[in-house]
Amino acid sequence: MAKQNKTPNKKIREEIPVQNQVNPSTPQPGTISASTITNFIKGKEIYFLMAVIALCCLIVFYDFISGEKVYLYKDIGSDSVNIYVPWMAQMSDYIKNYGVPSWSFSQGLGQNAFPLWLGDFFSNILMLFSKENIPYYIAFAEILKIFLCGFVFFKYLNELKLSRFASYIGGFLFAFCGYIILGSCWIIFSVEALYVALILYGFERWLNKGKLLWFVVGIGALSFLQPFLLFPHALFLAVYIPVRFNDVYGHEWKKFPLFIAKTIGLAILAVAISAYQLFPDLLQYIESPRVGGDARLIDTLKAQPIFSLADPVLRFTTTFRTFGSDMLGTGMEFKGWQNYLEAPLFYCGIFCLVAFPQAFVAFSKKQRIAYGILTALFVLPILFPYFRYSFWAYTGDYYRALSLVITIILLMFSARALDYILTTRKINLIVLGGTVAFLLILLFSPSKELEANINQGMRSTATLLVVIYAAVLWGLTRPGYVRNLAIAVLILFCFFEAVFYSTTTVNERDIVTTKELTEKVSYNDYTVDAVNYLKNHDKGFYRINKDYQSGPAIHASFNDAKAQGYFGTTSYHSFNQKNYIRFLGDLGVVDPKNELETRWVKGLAERPLLMSLTSGKYWMSKKPANQLKVFGYDSLAKFGDVYLYRNNYSIPFGIASDITLDEATFKKLSQGQKDLFLFKGCVVSNDDNELASFKKFNLADTALPTTLELYFQTAKAMANDSLAITEFKESNIKGNITTTSPKILFFTIPYDEGWKATINGVDTKLYRVDLGLTGLKLPAGKSTIELHFEPRYRGKGALVSLCSALAFIALIGVSSRKSRNEAV
Repeated sequence: MAKQNKTPNKKIREEIPVQNQVNPSTPQPGTISASTITNFIKGKEIYFLMAVIALCCLIVFYDFISGEKVYLYKDIGSDSVNIYVPWMAQMSDYIKNYGVPSWSFSQGLGQNAFPLWLGDFFSNILMLFSKENIPYYIAFAEILKIFLCGFVFFKYLNELKLSRFASYIGGFLFAFCGYIILGSCWIIFSVEALYVALILYGFERWLNKGKLLWFVVGIGALSFLQPFLLFPHALFLAVYIPVRFNDVYGHEWKKFPLFIAKTIGLAILAVAISAYQLFPDLLQYIESPRVGGDARLIDTLKAQPIFSLADPVLRFTTTFRTFGSDMLGTGMEFKGWQNYLEAPLFYCGIFCLVAFPQAFVAFSKKQRIAYGILTALFVLPILFPYFRYSFWAYTGDYYRALSLVITIILLMFSARALDYILTTRKINLIVLGGTVAFLLILLFSPSKELEANINQGMRSTATLLVVIYAAVLWGLTRPGYVRNLAIAVLILFCFFEAVFYSTTTVNERDIVTTKELTEKVSYNDYTVDAVNYLKNHDKGFYRINKDYQSGPAIHASFNDAKAQGYFGTTSYHSFNQKNYIRFLGDLGVVDPKNELETRWVKGLAERPLLMSLTSGKYWMSKKPANQLKVFGYDSLAKFGDVYLYRNNYSIPFGIASDITLDEATFKKLSQGQKDLFLFKGCVVSNDDNELASFKKFNLADTALPTTLELYFQTAKAMANDSLAITEFKESNIKGNITTTSPKILFFTIPYDEGWKATINGVDTKLYRVDLGLTGLKLPAGKSTIELHFEPRYRGKGALVSLCSALAFIALIGVSSRKSRNEAV
């Protein structure tokens, strides 16, 4: 490996440079001794970083550490209680009962629960606890991530050959940047930040020393977490890698093709190691309504003008969220573009804004060109939204990973600038003055219409910090007392800024208290008592509907079934099962072209007949009057404020019918006719010739009035030919049924090719029937049915992962042996 090129004015580095005009060991009267500041930290920067992060976390997260609150939000951060807690409860229950997640009936009418479950390794550890205890540990997991983010970013900056003090400042600011602190309220974003930092650290180790371990581990971890995140971060690396190669090897570009080929090979190996999780994840993406369905945004976003400038509100939001995550309000009080999470989130310390332009002073001419190109390429998505859509492969109109990339660029530049100033004791005062003037103009020149949206106190704080940090940068170039004072001021004000800004983001919100977890509210309300009662008294398969949500947040909780351990029909998920959405869409329950409705699925609460069809046997309500008595529901019991009703016309799981109607004809019926027909026969695809032999429905019957009496009659008749379940697990179902003639046996399971079936031990084909559900051809006589679900491509992925992991271990061994031989 060639030696790193030396840049102009580069001098021998000091970890924390000490003034050389005065003997640092001799305290001067009335001054701060150099040894007091520099000698205390020198050589112990990483320990000092951990100690300062610990103190900062103790202050910011005190209410969570002391047990007064849990790290769950009821405001705009409601995903923590509406998605994360139910998902963790579902996974905890599933792992305890069945092991590795597979099919789950607690999401919608059922869905493959394997995709995306493995990758947030912090959450995976928490899943091993009982679901009741998980909320208490979330804050501690987030604190651990903050420590690790600071540590890994410190190591990354160190690999850039920056001084340990510059690395300390960069690591600390990264640990408390907006993307990590605000993003931690949504859990996943702090994990993403850690994995990306690990990738950068690993790449620098690979670039500088030929060490490949952490680069592969980082990319593999990100691939496990969210495969789609590989795309935007690969775009960043595609620009970052040539720039850094230019830094380290200068004119030796002949080596670049081989180096980049090896780097790509390592990245592919890392992704291949995650294939066990990756393949099912990608399949879920492709088949989801948001990617492969009618709700996708790709065509809409691609059609936008390429050089259409960001609108004034977005430009205003981008500016002020760079000065602070809460500059435009906290939580629900946020008054900017989109919402508190989706808006630009570039804040990583006011110091970075003041310092980063000085990096271009430190760069050589060649470096200025390279880093200028890098900067320009990532400014484009900020100015012109089309490039931001491209960064996200036209799948969404948000920032997220782009905010993380911008944060990393700002921190990298500011750490380089600080390192240069510390090393050379030089600063470009014209650039510094221009930077301060520009920042102050940005802070105080918004339009009158948007001025009211600004948090005036935070703007005043940001203004003061801009001036202080500018003075600090100047002070670092001075000798003696001034220099040491500047170092002390920088440490203290970075600390106070992190505490002040993070405390606002974390604490000045509507937060779940530990007291609520023990009271009969939220997911611990009397629904739990009713569900436990049913589990003790009814061992069959049934679904429950509620006319209320148990979640404590401002947004409706559609994942109560996951959190409270029952089977329902609602679901809030980024990638709901495509055939369930198709079923609901064709029946007019949701608009399959509306992206929001494909995520926030309200289920069948407003369609009692469909609820009966899908084995909806029980109804819970907090209304004393029996609203569904007319549909055949009787009062069963009362638990606290929850009334439990039983449906006398619920259809068992697994119904046989020999009457069919093709989809094209079915879609022409009225809503009432559609609901009633599903109690009489099966809707089959026009392309399923194998089901064409069954009796066709007489359309003349649709002229009959769709009365409740007719519904009662057909429901009772339908229940006669049903599967008697002998063994039930969520991914493995066995039962017996006897029919006098061949029929179609349909199950209220969204059709998924991962389901396989046998009849009397012989494999049989499953069909998509009833617009998105599952059916099979049943022979006459007695049949033993077995249904088994296996996540598609998981087995193949496991084989690829195993082979790739073995190849990785072998590669590590070869690399280690080579290093030892070179050392000898």
